[in-house]
Amino acid sequence: MTRRSPLAYMFASLSLLALPACQTQADMTPAMLTTDDAASIASLKTVLAEAVGRANIQIAETDLTTATHVSVLPPPPGEFETHSVAMPVTFDIVLEQGVCTLVRRDTGEHHAAPGLACRPAKD
Repeated sequence: MTRRSPLAYMFASLSLLALPACQTQADMTPAMLTTDDAASIASLKTVLAEAVGRANIQIAETDLTTATHVSVLPPPPGEFETHSVAMPVTFDIVLEQGVCTLVRRDTGEHHAAPGLACRPAKD
């Protein structure tokens, strides 16, 4: 009877982990908002606020009809703070199976935004 090395098991398990990631990426298309009117921005902020777990958020100044990402700014420093090391949280805007979706870059979490109108990004 032959024994398999621990490396063989490690490579086999890593290949199984990579398989679903490849499949998920194929269904996503970079996207942009079709309009940046007040209703679209309000819908965007609602999804982003839920995604970061804060009631009030500010988004970075960006032309969302040409950008494929949006950043949520950190809250301002408190009354007794002189500075903050908090960083913005960036989300990629993608079309996932026809639905506008925000994908958080640092965690990979997907947040569907059915109230947003998106179009595929231009190459």
